[in-house]
Amino acid sequence: MDKTQGLKVTRRSILKTIPALSAISAGSSFFTKAVCAQEPLEDGYTICDNCNQMPMCGIHFQRQGNVVVSVGNWKEHSGKLLCNKALATLQRLYNPNRLLYPMKRTNPKGSADPGFVRISWQEALATIAANMKKIRDQYGAEKLFIFCGDPKEPRPAAMRLARYFGTYHYGTESSVACRKGSLLAEQLVFGCEYAGGGCGPKTKSFMVMATNGAWSKPHGWWNMISAAKQRGVNIIVIDARRTKVAELATIHLQPKQGTDAALGAGICRVLFEEGLYNKPFCDKWVYGVEEYRNYCKDFTPEKTEAITGVPADLIVKAARMYAEGPGSFALTSQSLSHSRNGVNSARALLNIPAILGYVDIPGGALFGVGPKGYIVHDNGLTEDFVDYNWFKAHKKDRLDKDFVPVWNHTQVQFNPNQLPEHVKNGKLRGMVAFGFNVMIWPQPQVYAEAIKNMDFSCATDYFYRDETHHDMDIILPAAMNYERYAPFGTHAGNKVSVRTPVKPMGEAKEDWWIALQLGCLVDDPKHFFDGDPVKACDSILKEWGTTYADAQKNLPNMTQVQGAKQQPLKYEKGLLRHDGQPGFDTPSGKIELSSNITKMHNLGTIPIYVEPYQPTAEYPIKLINGTRAPYITHSKTRSDSPYLLEIEPMSTVDINPEDAKARGINEGDKVLIKNQYGQARARARVSIIVPPGTCGMQYGWRGDQNTQVLIPREWDKLSGYAPYFETTVQITKEA
Repeated sequence: MDKTQGLKVTRRSILKTIPALSAISAGSSFFTKAVCAQEPLEDGYTICDNCNQMPMCGIHFQRQGNVVVSVGNWKEHSGKLLCNKALATLQRLYNPNRLLYPMKRTNPKGSADPGFVRISWQEALATIAANMKKIRDQYGAEKLFIFCGDPKEPRPAAMRLARYFGTYHYGTESSVACRKGSLLAEQLVFGCEYAGGGCGPKTKSFMVMATNGAWSKPHGWWNMISAAKQRGVNIIVIDARRTKVAELATIHLQPKQGTDAALGAGICRVLFEEGLYNKPFCDKWVYGVEEYRNYCKDFTPEKTEAITGVPADLIVKAARMYAEGPGSFALTSQSLSHSRNGVNSARALLNIPAILGYVDIPGGALFGVGPKGYIVHDNGLTEDFVDYNWFKAHKKDRLDKDFVPVWNHTQVQFNPNQLPEHVKNGKLRGMVAFGFNVMIWPQPQVYAEAIKNMDFSCATDYFYRDETHHDMDIILPAAMNYERYAPFGTHAGNKVSVRTPVKPMGEAKEDWWIALQLGCLVDDPKHFFDGDPVKACDSILKEWGTTYADAQKNLPNMTQVQGAKQQPLKYEKGLLRHDGQPGFDTPSGKIELSSNITKMHNLGTIPIYVEPYQPTAEYPIKLINGTRAPYITHSKTRSDSPYLLEIEPMSTVDINPEDAKARGINEGDKVLIKNQYGQARARARVSIIVPPGTCGMQYGWRGDQNTQVLIPREWDKLSGYAPYFETTVQITKEA
C-alpha cells in the first residue's frame, strides 16, 4: 500500500456508489437499483459518533434491505436535532476508501511500502493474541499499552480487556489532550466531575468559561443559551476569542491567551473585598479561603488589566453582576487546560462560583446523577464492568507516577505523553489500539517512530491512515455506528438508547466484538461474555432493570432505567462522598480552593498565575491550536467526508484584520504559519473572532497542513498536557 490518501471522491460520486457497495455487505448477491427499489422501507435507530461527546445525538434512518438510504432526526431521542456532521455519516458509511478487511504488514518496518495484504479474521485475532501473550510471558502484562481514541464508544470493552489481560497501562485520547485536564481541575476543587451546566428558570447570571458551545454542541447548547438571553439572564463570557457565544454576552471578558488564572484571581478579589462572596457557605463548606484570599489581594483590577488586557472596570462590573445570582456556569471541556498552567487556570475560574456558593443549587449547576455505578468521564459505563477498583489499586505502579504525580493520584487512565521515552527504555513493548491517531500528539512524528520501534502494534479503524498505520503490524476494519450494537447510549434523566444495526460492510466488525474476542483468547471467555457485545451490554442493563432486547422493543422511545433522581444540595445529604458522609469527595471533605492533593505532591496548593509564552519579534502571534467549527471535528472528518470537505476543503487560520493588513494578507490567501518547532500551511480567514496578536487554527489536517508540528513536547506539571493554546508563531503570505 502506498502513502497516498486513496481515491479522490466527491459527495456526488459517493452517492452513486451506494447500491454497488451495499453488495459487499450482502454477502451473496449484488443489489441493483431495481432490487433495492423492491425492498420495503424499514425504520432503524442508532447514535451519532461524528462528534466527540459520545453518546450525544440519536439518528433515525431508513433502510431497504441492508442498505441505509436516508438519515434524519430521531424525534423521541433527547438529542433529536442532527447537525451536518451527523448527516454526513451516511456518506462515510459508503465511502469507497473504507477499510473492509483485516490487513497485515508484509514488508519490514520503515519500508516505503508496508505491503499490507488481506488476511482472515481468524489469522488476525490469533496473531494479535499470540503477541499479547508473548509480551505478557516474557516481560509482564504491564508492558502492553491498550489505547482507545476516537470514537469513545470502545472504551468500556477496551478497558475491560486491559483489566483481565492484566495491564494497568490503559489510556485514551482524553489522557493525551482532551477533557481530562479540565476534569482534573474539577476534581481538585470539588472532588468529582463538575463542569457546570446550563441555565434553569431560576438562573439570573451565567458565566461561560472559555467554551463555545454554540459550535461544539450546535443545537442543544445554542437553544439553551439563546432562551436564557431572552429570559433576561446576564451572560458573562470569558474567552480570548469573539465567539458566537460571546456575541450574546452581556459582558465579554477577553483575556490574553494563558492569563485566565490571573483573571480568576482578579474577579475573586472583587468578591472578597466588596463582601460579595457567600461567607456562611465558605465558612462551612470551603477549604483554603484565607490562603486564596490573601493571594488574590495582589490582583487589583488595575494589575489584572495589565496582565490580562481586560479593562479594570469590566472586571469589577462582571464580578458584581455574577454575584447577583443565583448563578450557573459552564467550564470548557478543553481549551483552558491546553497550556503549561492549564489546570490551574481552570481551577482559578472554578473558584469564582465556589466562593459565591453557586454549587448544586436551584438556578445553578447541579452535580450529575445517573444509573448505578455509571461513570461519565471515563466512559467505562459502570465501575463493575471495568473493575474500577483494580485500576485504582494499580495507580502507584503506572509509568506516569513520576511524570505527573497529581494526575496519577486522581486518574485511573494512564497518561501516555511520554510514550516515546517508555518505548525507548523498554518499559512499553506493544500496543493494542482502537481508533488510534498519532496526530493527537505534539510533534506526531516522534510518536510514529515510537510505534515503529515497538515489538508489536495493531489498531482498529474505519480507514487506513498512513501517518498512523504505516508501521503497525495489523490493521482491523471497524464497523461504523450504523453497523454495531455496542455501546448503548446513556442520557440525562436515566434514559438509554439502543440500536437496530444493519449488517457491516465487507468483513468489518464492531470494536466491542474485537475487544471481547481478544479477551476470550488471552483470558477466561467468561470474563468476556463469550465474545458477544449484546451480552456484555446486558450485564450492565440488567443491573438497571432492563435488557437490550426489551429496550429495542421500546423503540423509537428511549428506555427509562433505574437510577438516582436529580436533587439540589447533594453535598448536605451525603450523596457526593464515597463514604456517604455530608460534604465533598476531597481530602478535607470540602470544596478546596487550596488543594491537599497538589500539596501532597509538592506542587503548590492554590491555583497561581504563571506567565505564558510571550510573543517575540520573530514569532509575534499567539497560536490557539484546536479551535472548533460547527461542521467538522478535528482530524476525524478531514478526508473521510467529501460533503463536509466541500464546506471547508483545507486548513484555515483565523487572523485579525490588523495582523492581516500588516502582512499584506487578504481573505483566502495561502499563508505559512511557522515557529521554531515546525511549519504548516493554510488559507487565511480574516476575522475579528481573534484579537490582534492572536490566530486560531483547527488541528487534524494532514501533510503540510498539520498544525501539531508547531507544538513543543512541554507539559503542564499537573495534567501532563502540551501547550496547544500557548505557543507563538509568525504568519507570512505565500506566493
